Amino acid sequence: MRKRKDFERREGIKSARLVVIAAEGRNTENIYFESMKISLCASDVHVEVLHRDSNNSSPENVYEQIRRFMAEYNIEDDDQLWIVVDKDKWKDKMLSSVAQHCAQNSNLRFCVSNPCFELWLLLHVEDIALYSKGQLDKLSANKKINSQDTWLKKRVKDLTGHYHESDYDAMALLPHIDIAIERAEKLDVSPTDRWPQSIGTRVYLLVKSIMGKL
Repeated sequence: MRKRKDFERREGIKSARLVVIAAEGRNTENIYFESMKISLCASDVHVEVLHRDSNNSSPENVYEQIRRFMAEYNIEDDDQLWIVVDKDKWKDKMLSSVAQHCAQNSNLRFCVSNPCFELWLLLHVEDIALYSKGQLDKLSANKKINSQDTWLKKRVKDLTGHYHESDYDAMALLPHIDIAIERAEKLDVSPTDRWPQSIGTRVYLLVKSIMGKL
């Protein structure tokens, strides 16, 4: 069996906790977490964002990307490997399979947004606790409203002035990260569930880990 390598962590901090992120989206999540890595990463945390060349984005494929990383590198007890996916169109059976893998490995974290990652971005700039039932229904359904945008993408675009999943200003959102965390925590009414069963996102847990608050 091929020997695993030691991952090269932040220079001068050999004990830095490794936070590895594999996300469903090829661009949206990576843009956000690469921005966090630059400006909000705790000094004793090393963030590694894994990139994908293909469009194979099912939760199982994201898990396989993490699994390959674990097969290549030595993972320490304190390291965290995050699987970041959307509830969106995926069936519960597929999500349950990946959740089970995570439950069997203390280094793995299952991070689901319901309906999708754009909800986390929205929480930086709007409090959905103020939404009417009609607005919440539209958010939850997150239907396509034109050739490019779902309801959530359009809402983020309207509130920030510009948004495309491969092109947006994550740095402009980060000053509002604490309020986004607070709003996401309030939405997480059943934190022991494997993923949010209604509108919600567990991205706040990953963000707190990067910031050294978890």
